[in-house]
Amino acid sequence: MIFEKSYNNSAALVKDEAGVEWIVIGKGIGFGKKAGDVIEEEKIERRFKNTDQDTTLKTVTSLSSLALSLTNKMVELSQRELGIKFDNYAYTSLADHVDFMLTRSKENLVLDNQMMQWEVIKLYPKEVAVAKELVTMVEKEAKVTLPDSEVVFLTYHLVNVGFDKETVQETMELSKLLDGILRIVSLETGKKLDRTSFNYSRFVTHLRALLIQIIKKQERKNDGLDPILGQLMKQKYPETSKVVTKIAYFIKEKTGYQLSEDDEVYLILHVWRVCIIN
Repeated sequence: MIFEKSYNNSAALVKDEAGVEWIVIGKGIGFGKKAGDVIEEEKIERRFKNTDQDTTLKTVTSLSSLALSLTNKMVELSQRELGIKFDNYAYTSLADHVDFMLTRSKENLVLDNQMMQWEVIKLYPKEVAVAKELVTMVEKEAKVTLPDSEVVFLTYHLVNVGFDKETVQETMELSKLLDGILRIVSLETGKKLDRTSFNYSRFVTHLRALLIQIIKKQERKNDGLDPILGQLMKQKYPETSKVVTKIAYFIKEKTGYQLSEDDEVYLILHVWRVCIIN
């Protein structure tokens, strides 16, 4: 690879033997380099083909060197601990989050999501454990203090990567079920869902986790939530509860699976958040 220009110490524009341009990521990969210098292959940790159509390139080249360096370490740790594989899209999404996370830390901005912490701990214990390791690593490397909510945000990134392993047939079935449920929510609430919001992303992630387990016929254990909590949720959010009842009926009709009380409690919370506090 021949060096052309540097975006920062961790990102550079290079050209291969065929004349194809790439954006490459690696520790110190652009430091002290001049146009025409050789970039050693072993220094390249990730590469993106340089095309105008690839919008992820704009994100990658705009991120700080520290964010990219931390992302590389986070990806390596996550892949080793969870056996998952980050594609370029997942990598870019995480790097963008890390960059914004560092900015929020400097400006003392905290995104509160305490309501969801109890859910992710029960649903994704392995991912939560790794997310905690990632937070500790970032705090040490960047010399910042991060709020507990970052564990939840990073957990969802890990979950999204881990759920890219379903077969084509399962993916098609999953897509139809997801589409049906989202249509129910939109029609019953009269809301146009904001697909760019974090609450929407979190809702879809939860649905994917639930539906993949149903499709794969994996054993689902009851989380043991207090039955009174379910009653209170239905009383507090009666309209949302009606929507979830229709979702439960839809899932039963399509898959034969009957949602548990715990499943419905989680869905009530998600539907309420995605429709009310988008």
